[in-house]
Amino acid sequence: MMERHSWYLSPELATLSLFSRHVSREEKEHLVSTMKEDCGLHLVQHIPRTIAELSLSRSFFRITALDDSFLSIQVTAWPEHQAYKSACEFVKNLICVNDVAERGIALIHNFNATITKDEEQKQYLLQVVEKHRRDFSQCDRDNLVDM
Repeated sequence: MMERHSWYLSPELATLSLFSRHVSREEKEHLVSTMKEDCGLHLVQHIPRTIAELSLSRSFFRITALDDSFLSIQVTAWPEHQAYKSACEFVKNLICVNDVAERGIALIHNFNATITKDEEQKQYLLQVVEKHRRDFSQCDRDNLVDM
């Protein structure tokens, strides 16, 4: 079951572990030494059991336009390095959004009490509506006129 929820352990997001105070200096040194240049596979093949098993990617720094020059110095010197300070500030201000859950809540809110009282029929209806939204995501008023 956990593997279905492992999408967030992508190498880009796992790179955030470098900024955690819960990760030891030794673990950070190991992560930096095994860091890959490219992003690799987006989904993890197995769930890491330790920090050392995480796969990190330098693409996190390219995507966010952050300076990664602090990675070439000793971990103990990171807190004084300006690039590390800037990256820490960026990471600290990241906003976590569960877009899937928010869409699900909006969907059930829109259809909860208005269509049917039968729970089984409601579940079928929600599945149909969700599929329709995926299939016709580019449909808006202007596009409908052209059909």
